[in-house]
Amino acid sequence: MRNDAKTYTLTQLHTSIENWVRESFSTKEIWITCQIAKCNEKNGHYYLELVDSTAGSRTAQAKGMIWRTNFSNIQNTLQGYGLAVSDVLKVGLEIRISVTVTFHKVFGMSLVINSVDPSTILGDIEKQKVATRKRLQNEGLISLQKTLYFGPINKRIALIGSPKTSGFEDFINELEENAVYTNFRVKIFPVGVQSQGSVIEIANAIQEASLHDVDAIAIVRGGGSKMDLHIFNHYTICQAAATCRIPIVTGIGHETDSCLIDEVAYTSMKTPTAAAELFYMNIGMFSASVNDVNKQIQLHVRGMLSQSSGELQFYSGILYSRVDEILQVQEEELQLAVKGLQYDFNIFLSQSKERLSEELYYLQKSAIEEVRNEQSFIETINGVLYNQINGLIYDLAPKELEQHCDLLRMRLNFVLDTSRDFLNFTRQKLGLVDPTRLFERGYSISTVKGEDLNKTKGKLIGKELTTYSEKHTVISIIKELKSKK
Repeated sequence: MRNDAKTYTLTQLHTSIENWVRESFSTKEIWITCQIAKCNEKNGHYYLELVDSTAGSRTAQAKGMIWRTNFSNIQNTLQGYGLAVSDVLKVGLEIRISVTVTFHKVFGMSLVINSVDPSTILGDIEKQKVATRKRLQNEGLISLQKTLYFGPINKRIALIGSPKTSGFEDFINELEENAVYTNFRVKIFPVGVQSQGSVIEIANAIQEASLHDVDAIAIVRGGGSKMDLHIFNHYTICQAAATCRIPIVTGIGHETDSCLIDEVAYTSMKTPTAAAELFYMNIGMFSASVNDVNKQIQLHVRGMLSQSSGELQFYSGILYSRVDEILQVQEEELQLAVKGLQYDFNIFLSQSKERLSEELYYLQKSAIEEVRNEQSFIETINGVLYNQINGLIYDLAPKELEQHCDLLRMRLNFVLDTSRDFLNFTRQKLGLVDPTRLFERGYSISTVKGEDLNKTKGKLIGKELTTYSEKHTVISIIKELKSKK
């Protein structure tokens, strides 16, 4: 060991290094790539631990700082690319930054971060999206949802999102407060959309929602940075959405945002509000189309009815004319038939009258003879019985027998008188039913179309009335009827 070698203190060494770094790097910006191992914020300043590694082993490490005075510039730059500072300053994320090297005698070397390159982060996002999209295409999942049926009326909706967020509330408010249709039934499946476990939560929510009786599934999230929305590019979520048996409608981010789940879903809308609008507008348009079709059907039916009415009037005129001709011919034939029937009825009535008179004459003659024979027979029996009774009385001669004979005689006379009276009543009754005697007493019989006037139904005014008497048959037209009360 050489004791005469020049020796420096640590302070002198660090001062020398500090001067050299200041002269060489204080005004020179250097772009580097590195990973973020730690990140802390204090009083608006950000303190980072930057590392580099190969095969899992660190090959370099340095402290990095973003001063409060420069933070707003970096923030504005990232926002211009749709990124938030919180998306970039994440542990484990690889970034490309512009730094100025500084050295402090106590704190050692530090890297002051002047700007952050967003293209590296965006490039990683796009690379992951391209890889995931290619995998979905190879597995036939990218268009699987498009084969499902999404009807115009979807009232039962499964809503997947983070409650109390603006996008979630916008969707609910739009469903409940629109002027078209509000009678929706919404089943909510709450999930996180930013935490590390959100991927599994959203995938499980999609699978659970598909087991319920719903018409469609809505997945909504309000606006955010590209890193915030990058979760919806994850294969696990896209695979769950693609294989879901229920049509999925997405409303994620703003109008310029696009995620892989939008490509996998049945349809995607630009915002949660637009997703809600899709449901009630479909119902409104369907209702309007139904009303239009109904009006067209009514107009068509009215046209057909108008045309048919004209045709009906035309054919009605022909039919009425033809019917009048047929009725006229039938009326003439009917009048001829009526006259024929009247003539036949008159002949039949005359013949029946003669036949009835003849039969009544023979019946009266036969009845009178029968009555006479019965009277003669009764008188003969009466004489015989009387003689026999008298003989018995004289033979027996007891007073009691005489009394019985008197009683028997009285009964016999009563029976004979009763029989005689019945025969006389029968003779008189037979005389009463003789039509000839009715006509002789001034009675007549009136008929309409061969039917007894008292039994004829329907209107009688204007009809022909035939009246039969002893000497005449009178044919007249009925002009007036007076009912007997």
